[in-house]
Amino acid sequence: MFRPFVLVSGFVWALLSCLAQADDPASPPVAPANGSSPNVLFIAMDDLNDWIGCLGGHPQTITPNLDRLAASGVLFRNAHCPAPACNPCRSAIFTGRAPHRSGMYDNRQKMREVMPDDIIIPQYFRNHGYRAAGSGKMLHYFIDAPSWDEYFPKAASENPLPQTFYPTKRPVNLPRGGPWQYVETDWAALDVTDEEFGGDWSVSKWVGDQLGREHDQPFFLACGIYRPHEPWFVPKKYYEPFPLDSIQLPPGYKENDLDDVPAMGVRAARNRYFAHIQEQDQWKQGVQGYLASIHFADAMLGRVLDALESGPNADNTIVVLWSDHGWQLGEKEHWQKYTPWRAVTRVPLMVRVPPSSSAALPSGTHAGTVCDAPVNLLSLYPTLLDLCELPAKSDNDGVSLLPLLGSATGDRATPVSEEVWPHRSVTYLARPGSYAVSGRKHRYIHYADGSEELYDIVADPYEWTNLAGEESSANILADFRGTSPTEFAPRVEPSVQSLAKLSWHPLAEDSAPPSKPDGNPFPVFFTNMQRATVELFWMDSDGKPKSYGTIKPGARKTQSTRPGAVWMVQDASDNKPLGYFRIGDRTAQAVIPAAKPNVVVILTDDHGWADLGCQDIVDDIRTPHIDALAARGVRCTSAYVTAPQCSPSRVGLITGRHQQRFGIDTNPDMPMPTSAVTIAERLRPLGYRTGLVGKWHLQPNPTCRDWVQRELPGQAKLPPRQVKIPWDKMRPYSPAAQGFDEYYWGPLRNYRANFDLQTHELLPQMKQVANSDFRIDVQTEAAVSFIDRNHDQPFYLQLNYYGPHTPLQATQKYLDRFPGEMPKRRRYALAMISAIDDGVGRVVQRLKQHGQLDNTLIVMTSDNGAPLKMTKPDTPIGRDPGGWDGSLNDPWVGEKGMLSEGGLRVPMIWSLPSQLPSGRSYDWPVSTLDIAPSVLQLAGGDLQQAAEELDGLNIFPRLNSIQIPSTRTLYFRFWDQAAIRRGKWKYIYVGAGQRYLFDLESDQHEHQNLIDKHPELAASLHQALQEWSDDLTPAGLPTGEHQREQKWYRFYFE
Repeated sequence: MFRPFVLVSGFVWALLSCLAQADDPASPPVAPANGSSPNVLFIAMDDLNDWIGCLGGHPQTITPNLDRLAASGVLFRNAHCPAPACNPCRSAIFTGRAPHRSGMYDNRQKMREVMPDDIIIPQYFRNHGYRAAGSGKMLHYFIDAPSWDEYFPKAASENPLPQTFYPTKRPVNLPRGGPWQYVETDWAALDVTDEEFGGDWSVSKWVGDQLGREHDQPFFLACGIYRPHEPWFVPKKYYEPFPLDSIQLPPGYKENDLDDVPAMGVRAARNRYFAHIQEQDQWKQGVQGYLASIHFADAMLGRVLDALESGPNADNTIVVLWSDHGWQLGEKEHWQKYTPWRAVTRVPLMVRVPPSSSAALPSGTHAGTVCDAPVNLLSLYPTLLDLCELPAKSDNDGVSLLPLLGSATGDRATPVSEEVWPHRSVTYLARPGSYAVSGRKHRYIHYADGSEELYDIVADPYEWTNLAGEESSANILADFRGTSPTEFAPRVEPSVQSLAKLSWHPLAEDSAPPSKPDGNPFPVFFTNMQRATVELFWMDSDGKPKSYGTIKPGARKTQSTRPGAVWMVQDASDNKPLGYFRIGDRTAQAVIPAAKPNVVVILTDDHGWADLGCQDIVDDIRTPHIDALAARGVRCTSAYVTAPQCSPSRVGLITGRHQQRFGIDTNPDMPMPTSAVTIAERLRPLGYRTGLVGKWHLQPNPTCRDWVQRELPGQAKLPPRQVKIPWDKMRPYSPAAQGFDEYYWGPLRNYRANFDLQTHELLPQMKQVANSDFRIDVQTEAAVSFIDRNHDQPFYLQLNYYGPHTPLQATQKYLDRFPGEMPKRRRYALAMISAIDDGVGRVVQRLKQHGQLDNTLIVMTSDNGAPLKMTKPDTPIGRDPGGWDGSLNDPWVGEKGMLSEGGLRVPMIWSLPSQLPSGRSYDWPVSTLDIAPSVLQLAGGDLQQAAEELDGLNIFPRLNSIQIPSTRTLYFRFWDQAAIRRGKWKYIYVGAGQRYLFDLESDQHEHQNLIDKHPELAASLHQALQEWSDDLTPAGLPTGEHQREQKWYRFYFE
């Protein structure tokens, strides 16, 4: 059995006694071996092949910073990845475990399911006295937060990618070839600055800031540069050096290069991507995009290197740079990675050790050294342990590079002898038993079916001629066969629960659409949550169903299928169509819900971002039921309302459209016009029973001066308190006229209802109800009453709690939960939120009692931030009904009424375990505008037909995958303010002339105005905001005529 020889240096033997402790994840941190232990800067690049200047992969590449790093240390020109895909490669690097030992072979697996207890590199360094911090993609789209001290932008979210600018309209250049095509396979030169683009710029800035300051302990600092991973979207200046008419195609491309490749290799090579790119005449454009993305990634690396070299850590920081694998751009008719050939397995690897920084290598590495010995990225873990004098890790499968670093003299012509380095490098493919072995002069490829390839990489670096069938190669083949791996751990399949969930499309009477299958097959797991047996049908290309058997209640069926296939489900007893799934581009769950999913939207009022326990911001809040809801759903950390005030915000939520589409900017612009289409009006035709409980606030009120003047001219000159609006004038704007079958609406004591809370019976007509009980409890009781009556049919309930909005009110039961010294207004807010939490608990319990909890989407959010009155004055509750409501917006700046984060960013939770993940935080921006289209899609409505009427989007696919970046820009206008959020950047324009630019990923967020530092970015955002505002009613940006918010901006920003 092949196993790399592990060199054990003399000093390592002295530390073997520490091995037991070193491998124990529970071991307490150990002080570094000496007071000057070296730091480690660990730089990963993504999908970067040998197209860099110092490796000579393409003559047009521009990589001065990669080249300068290579020239300052050791460049390994024959380095290879452990696996030709992100997930197994990065997992192998960070755990030190080779794929054939761990069973971790491909991107679909989950590292912590395969290796739940393995100590990854940062945790190992932490256990030995280092501070571990990082940013960007290091592992495969997750962070493994417990293994780090700090991760930017936020470890808890497990999303390693900072906000990145993406064009709203996709695709940009490469048309979609079919459902098999990865959504990110595209390229474009974006008209944005580096700062506006964000992404790797943000990573490089944060890492640079860490390198620019002194630290109290040695650090392991990880820097994950995501480009040139797809999509190849980068600022246009990185495209400019590569005019399209000058692009040279890949040097390794040769026509008919698969003639001597065995059948298994041909299947691995030919894919739809390259054929589609050629059909679309986009080959040169793709090469241009890859070169531009490399150029951008190199520039970001330059920022990191500059920060290191100009800071206090340069002389004591080991630098390691690697790429997880390469990329083929047409060689062997392949586009992507995953293959065994050198274009994919060969990667950049550079190591620089400053003199006197490592006792294991006192003289450091010699600048300009090139090493051609075959090495593998599995060697990085043991190499770093050696260089930092940390105990060896007993289960590392790689061999330390220390002998190569130690023998490096700077003489580029001196090869390393086989006595010093007798090893070869193995790259393991996705199928156990398939691998590629890289030696000094030859490469050997072995497929699981026994077929082989052999290449002389000295004479044939592009691997055009397979020598495996030649008689003269017999001895070389025998040598490779005799030293290659023979035992392979079985592939550990991902748990079904860890897979993304396909969207369920309910059907009423129509049949499912036809399939358009295209691409390679993979398994999909169908789970029947119905109470009866269902039958599964594949829809052929003509829309005719073909049965694939039945699925009993609670049972699961594994079905091989292809991208674009449509699978219809019908009741096995009466052949009634229930719904269908459209297959995406990867393995997934397909959960057949018990019935059409119910929808409950819970809206709190003036509820600050900090005031949920699951936000983990303040320690005086108690919301166990809402926290449990977050634990079984997705908590959106960057959720926004459309306005920082009640009525306009509610219009945006309930219609899915910006309220300015209806001429509404502020409360006095109400009422919501009768022509507006609400969620309820969209769901009723789909068979939903609809209900509204609590505060409506979309009807006319005495402050609506224009409406009063038009509809009640006789009262137009009266003060608002004296205006009386008759019911016949209000009726057209009531919930009953806006799609709600049942209602119990009103904010405080006086309600209009068509059901009785005592008997729970429907009333023949609406009646006015005076109810002096605590309003939160009344609203909860009305909500569960609605559920009790309607649980046997699909329903939509809009539960609008009137709290913690003033006037503050709570019963002693809730107040007693919050003893101790605190402002009185804070205690009342905590009590009211606790009452809301109890209400959420009752709603959840009642859904569970009726067997509907797993079949109900629950969305919880707030209409805007809390009103702080700037200083949060604890004025007497009875004397200041419009004061601070006791809620908190921390850590965000500002309050209700402002377009700062404190006014606009709100708590938001989505829970539907059958179709959404559980326990996930989602950091990309989302909006209350997204509720309407998401619910419409969920209910089986025609979202495509309604899309033009909606400003939001179906958020379900994004909540299911953090790999789908935000492609949207969010816009806001209110009073004399307008604002735009694009990526991590937020620009606020105040009508009096003030302009603000904020980096929301910075620790300073809205505490630091960057308008003078990035004028081009600010101008670009202002222009986009102007164009959006020009399409609204009324058109244009604020003029500063009223300047109602000036005191806020002076207080918070000046």
